[in-house]
Amino acid sequence: MKNHISTYLAVMGLSAAACAAPLATPPLAAGSVPEPGTQLLHTILHPSLSILHSHLSGLPAPILAQVALPEEPAGTPSGQGKQGLRRDALVVIGKSVELAAEDTADAVVAIGGSVTIHGKVTGAAVAIAGNVTVHGEVKDAAVAVLGDVNVEPDALVRGDAVAVGGRVKVAEGGTVQGGTQEVDFGMLGIATPEWLRLWFVECVLKLRPMAPNVGWLWGVAGGFFLFYFLVALLFPRPVRACAEEFIERPATTFLMGLLTKILVPVVFVILAATGIGLVVIPFLCAALIFAGIIGKVALLQAMGVAAGRQLNNSLLQKPLIGFFLGAIFLLVLYMVPVLGLVAFSVAGVWSIGGVVTATFGGLRREIPPKTGGQQAGPPGLNAGLPPSDSAAFTAPAGDASMASPSQSLAPTGAVPPVTELVSHPRASFWERMGAGFLDTVLVSILSAVVGGPPLGFLVALAYFAGMWAWKGTTIGGIVLGLKVVRLDGAAVTFPVALVRGLAAAFSVVVLFLGFLWIAWDKDKQGWHDKIAGTLVLKLPRGTPLVCF
Repeated sequence: MKNHISTYLAVMGLSAAACAAPLATPPLAAGSVPEPGTQLLHTILHPSLSILHSHLSGLPAPILAQVALPEEPAGTPSGQGKQGLRRDALVVIGKSVELAAEDTADAVVAIGGSVTIHGKVTGAAVAIAGNVTVHGEVKDAAVAVLGDVNVEPDALVRGDAVAVGGRVKVAEGGTVQGGTQEVDFGMLGIATPEWLRLWFVECVLKLRPMAPNVGWLWGVAGGFFLFYFLVALLFPRPVRACAEEFIERPATTFLMGLLTKILVPVVFVILAATGIGLVVIPFLCAALIFAGIIGKVALLQAMGVAAGRQLNNSLLQKPLIGFFLGAIFLLVLYMVPVLGLVAFSVAGVWSIGGVVTATFGGLRREIPPKTGGQQAGPPGLNAGLPPSDSAAFTAPAGDASMASPSQSLAPTGAVPPVTELVSHPRASFWERMGAGFLDTVLVSILSAVVGGPPLGFLVALAYFAGMWAWKGTTIGGIVLGLKVVRLDGAAVTFPVALVRGLAAAFSVVVLFLGFLWIAWDKDKQGWHDKIAGTLVLKLPRGTPLVCF
């Protein structure tokens, strides 16, 4: 029984020898009152320890010697001893870390800071964008990325010392039992300069394109600002046209930029596959670069002018003043961690979208509307009618079925001209979703026949784009009486239908938000409708949609 009790006390970290001695309560000073916790513990433990004393008092000395634990030096905090603190892996981000001489750690890692070791590391010491300085002992490797490894006198590194973009410096008296490895950047084999390390720490790790304490970045920003300012002076008309698009159609310009970013790689692949298109790719790249520059200047100008309009300040609405104000605002956003990277990405996409939207808008304005066919009708048919009335008897050019005004007076059942189609109500969200469901079932069957993705996607794109260009609707639209028309009255050509199909795919990718937009948009347009400039109308019963 006594042996079992002694073993139990040894496992629990208690000294059997101490328990074998008579329990003594430290005397209290005169007039003092014991603390409640101390009195309670004494009351509870005293009977138990007395019983243990009675059982252990007769143990032989060898057993007591085996059970007894070494005494800790006086004045040493419990759990610390002469060895100092024992730590697990020590990891810090955005600052330096130092291990004291008495401490031990399994590993020490600093991201965006330096590591200084005075104690002992049983694993590795790693610094990313900082230096590793060893005064004590590192049992594994000492690694510095974009920094130096310094092994001071009397220091010991039992593993390798590796510096990526830096130097390994071993002082006299320092020891590296493993190998030393220096991995340099650049063709000249020089170490990474301090300015690059500072940029990595302040910009890359903090996810922002600008930092207040990186001086050379301010010089780069100043150069870009002067260049953009010259562009604003030399090309005022295109910059102003794009700026107006940003102000009037912020969502459309952003979506157009996002669609352009998605389509450009696809276009490059198609051009490269043709072989002859390789000649076009450099010119297309140059056009995109120029568009990005014009769009960036216009975006800065639009932000300043929009702020001036909100504040009702005519001075801020001047183009150059607005450009300065927008540049300052965007620069402040660039210096905010994480938000700076988001603003940089959004500005790049938005800039391209504004230029593309303004370009298509300019092309539509450059093409004069053709109203041919008036002379084909009876003389004086449109005479005396106001423009709004006479327009009802005109038709878009290129549509032979609507070339003469007499066809606007055709018997019931004929397809009305686009100008009359626009007068019909917009298709509701649920009507369009019903037609989309029918088309999805049909396209799924066709996709299964060709083996599914990626050919299935091409089949779906060909189905929708072909049907819209051919008949202005799909099978689901025929069932529910829906028709796709353009806002400018022109026919839905295949390029327009292709852009609408790709934009519809994007509306699906973003969690169907582009289609949900129909529910609350005043014109019942989805994102793909806004990008392609189309409407979906609900035609009355009896209007044929399929005419061969």
